[in-house]
Amino acid sequence: MTSTKASTLSVFRACAGGYVGAGHVHPALLDAVREAVSESKEANLVADGYVARCGDDIGVVLLHPEPSGSESIRSLALDAFERAAAVGRRLHQHGVNGHPPDVDGTEIAFTVRDSEPVLCFFADKAGPGAWNVHLYRMFGDPFNTPALVSDTEMSRGFRFYANGTQSGWFDLPDDLYRFLAVAGQSGSCVREVRSRATDELGAVSSGGKDPVLIVRCGTPFPSVEEVLEAFAVPYALGASDSGPSPLIPVSANGDASTRCIGRAIGLGFQLGPDRLVGPRDLLGDAAFDDARRQAATAADYLRRHGPFAPVR
Repeated sequence: MTSTKASTLSVFRACAGGYVGAGHVHPALLDAVREAVSESKEANLVADGYVARCGDDIGVVLLHPEPSGSESIRSLALDAFERAAAVGRRLHQHGVNGHPPDVDGTEIAFTVRDSEPVLCFFADKAGPGAWNVHLYRMFGDPFNTPALVSDTEMSRGFRFYANGTQSGWFDLPDDLYRFLAVAGQSGSCVREVRSRATDELGAVSSGGKDPVLIVRCGTPFPSVEEVLEAFAVPYALGASDSGPSPLIPVSANGDASTRCIGRAIGLGFQLGPDRLVGPRDLLGDAAFDDARRQAATAADYLRRHGPFAPVR
């Protein structure tokens, strides 16, 4: 039976210092954040939590009963990242400048179903709209998500909220062309996706630099496999000082972050009302090896442009 207890999943990211350069995070910084999350669990401020790394960013996943927008939860995240920054300053980590870390995040509140698979994605060296094409593929493209045709609820479509030069709601498939015209614009960011059948939130994006993304799976939303299929192509939505870059799917457990290429990790959880069961490393799957090879080839081509890099 589905729980009647509302839960909120809050996901934050911040860079508290790079090791060495802007490619990794020193273990001591991650330990500082883990300690803060553990203390929050012991004090019953959150039900559960997990700390991750993507490039030189630290990610925090928090499950709690507070409503969306809770200042206490955001303060908890700010404190955790500030602890990491303090360690970063002591260890002279890359980019540490004495200012508080730039924290970005998003959250989603819902009543937990009997089976509640939720996927959390983190990106490094990526712009605010980095997830736009993935969200379209997941929730709007039947060639990626066949259930948009075969599932009764999903065939009613999804509502996308995009902000940028033109902000607003778009009902797909009805508003498909208008949506694509907006979502493909520079500076545009898809922030929310809702089921038109139930009005439930299916996905939310933070919309900042190196954005985070939360996606719920299972009817009335796409399956886990359909969501992950959107990452089979390393779209050129990353960015670095050298210009555009493919967004390469990588393992959450990998240490290789030396080349300046946009990257994304995926963490899969089965949620209970008070527990994060997981994570499962989703994008480290060997099935994404071809995408990684394509990304490396694309990066070779794009980096050869040097100071003439396109859309720099």
